[in-house]
Amino acid sequence: MTTYFGIPYPPAHTNLIQMMLTLKLVGLSFEVHDSYLIKLKQKDAKYDAEKKFKTICQPSILEVFHYAFCYIGILTGPYFKYRTYWDLFNHNYWRKATYINLLIKKIRIIPTLIICYLATSWIFPLSEFKNDSFYTSTSLSYRLWYMYSSFFIFRTRLYLGFIFSELICIASGIGAYPEVTDPQSGSGPTRNFESLETEYSVKEEVYNFDCIESIDIMKVETISTVRGATRIWNMTIQYWIAEYVYRRIPVKKLRTLVAFGISALWHGIYTGYYVSLCSVPFYLAVEDIYDRQYRNYADSAGKRILWTFFLYTMKMYQFSFWGCTFQLLHIDLIFKYCQSIYFLPYIVLITMYAISRFNNLRTS
Repeated sequence: MTTYFGIPYPPAHTNLIQMMLTLKLVGLSFEVHDSYLIKLKQKDAKYDAEKKFKTICQPSILEVFHYAFCYIGILTGPYFKYRTYWDLFNHNYWRKATYINLLIKKIRIIPTLIICYLATSWIFPLSEFKNDSFYTSTSLSYRLWYMYSSFFIFRTRLYLGFIFSELICIASGIGAYPEVTDPQSGSGPTRNFESLETEYSVKEEVYNFDCIESIDIMKVETISTVRGATRIWNMTIQYWIAEYVYRRIPVKKLRTLVAFGISALWHGIYTGYYVSLCSVPFYLAVEDIYDRQYRNYADSAGKRILWTFFLYTMKMYQFSFWGCTFQLLHIDLIFKYCQSIYFLPYIVLITMYAISRFNNLRTS
């Protein structure tokens, strides 16, 4: 949009900073708002460790500035609440946490990801989508294959970003909480809040950094459904969307579409973000039918395995297509590529829905 007004396009890192500022400042607003509501309800109520943890004092302008521009996660995340940031300086859980083994575990996978990213991005550059020869001199199967390869490059790059951002958080100590509190990504502790109090703190307690975990690569790669994968992809951001968008939409049927729409808006105003992310809810509706009605009610282990394989194949197929449109950004490039593959992802989705409707009508 800046170029529309004759302003030079800003460097890429400024967009990343702006994206993280959006999450932090909107999230902080909700934290303050929710804390105010809790305090109103708790005036005459007895002490509650959970509500005390979920309540924050309204920060000053300087404290907001420090939280917003904290170097931890300023470029690539992960998102962490103001409460998590406050605990870093006021509770020092990180002093009791063991992190060396966790750092080594995450560092081990980095060389493999770097090699995969550099090799595949050299063999299958994204710029190929802009060449006319790609559409005139290649087969349909190759163009479909290129969709998979571009998504592989895309996710290896993101995996590297997630891991490096987690390493920074772990090394700095943010997000360390007692394991007994069952910390969740973005949210932090979810139970046994009494153990967070100084008087209950036990020196021998086990601590972890699950609060700032962005992704479990093996789970994302092996899970069979899109719905399952979206829940464990960039988990701290998923928490933000679920907590501050999804659960606050009064009309339940619109929650998923609005959540993905907000996610697209958060990424920017390129058409590719909306074509990609706003397509997901429609596939989820169809996928749920096949998952819950067909796979879950399969009358043999063999059929269940076949349904799992089918859903996994469709997951990778749709994710690769969405990843492709997400990266192409512009509507003309997206339409040109879709035309070259005969809009197959949309045709497959419509066919899946039509078959499910036909089967439902036949059984009824």
